[in-house]
Amino acid sequence: MEPLITTERLSRTFHGRKVVDGLDFSLHRGQILGLLGPNGAGKSTALRMICGDLAASSGTIRICGHDLQAEPIAAKRQLGYLPERPPLHPDQRVIEYLQDAARLHRIPRKRLDSAIDNAMQYCGLETVSRRLIRKLSKGFQQRVGIAQAILHQPALIILDEPTDGLDPTQLREVRELIRKLAENAGVIISSHILPEIQNLCQQVLILQDGVTVYAGAITPPETQSLKLWLAHPPELDQLAALPMVSEAQQLHSDYFQLILEAQTDPSLLASQIVERGWGLKALTPQSLSLEQIFMQATSGAGNP
Repeated sequence: MEPLITTERLSRTFHGRKVVDGLDFSLHRGQILGLLGPNGAGKSTALRMICGDLAASSGTIRICGHDLQAEPIAAKRQLGYLPERPPLHPDQRVIEYLQDAARLHRIPRKRLDSAIDNAMQYCGLETVSRRLIRKLSKGFQQRVGIAQAILHQPALIILDEPTDGLDPTQLREVRELIRKLAENAGVIISSHILPEIQNLCQQVLILQDGVTVYAGAITPPETQSLKLWLAHPPELDQLAALPMVSEAQQLHSDYFQLILEAQTDPSLLASQIVERGWGLKALTPQSLSLEQIFMQATSGAGNP
């Protein structure tokens, strides 16, 4: 299946300093990707480039097969975006705001009413459609922001801090909405709330000073995940081709994260690695929390 979005060597330079340096990732329908990093890591710059709000200094972005630079209109038609501060008009009613947003998305007049009705139903806004936005709770305002991002049924949805400032009930409701969105689209979430990313996302991308310091899956506790350290590492596809390996991620130049097939004995994996002369140095179970992964990646901690 073709990825919804692919970036290759995506970079942005400000005043001679690379704020984002060589960002590579892809995302498929049904996946939720968490974009993480400390303040100043380049997350906002990366999102602005992906959304076409900021031109890349180098590299490419393809959305649903369309090059964002060469075909900006076609690419952006597949994109829905909720910035950290939702672009709401507080003195408009919800229905009025969504009507304006639908026109900006160039939804044809004959489809406008149904598009708005669908977005409101999806986001649970039917009961507040006639209320002023400024009189809504923070949770409902977030829902309105998400509704404007999905009016045109985009394939790729980008949410910047979508659960920031929500109370526990609102947080749970927005979390369930995001999961529902991912049933028919790909979702990228930027957030500083690590438990939310752990709860929502299947994979994470962690930036530090504009560079990717971790890219990998968040595996559920019942999954057998191992960290592999090799003296003579092969190409990643050679590791992934081992019969007991379900997924392989390269964390650094000489160590990897492996997810094994169900009921696989890790000793068999160790034997095959030794037979191939890859120099097995360590093979350890990995059950790190996202917070541990984040701290290890951003502190520069290297080998296991």
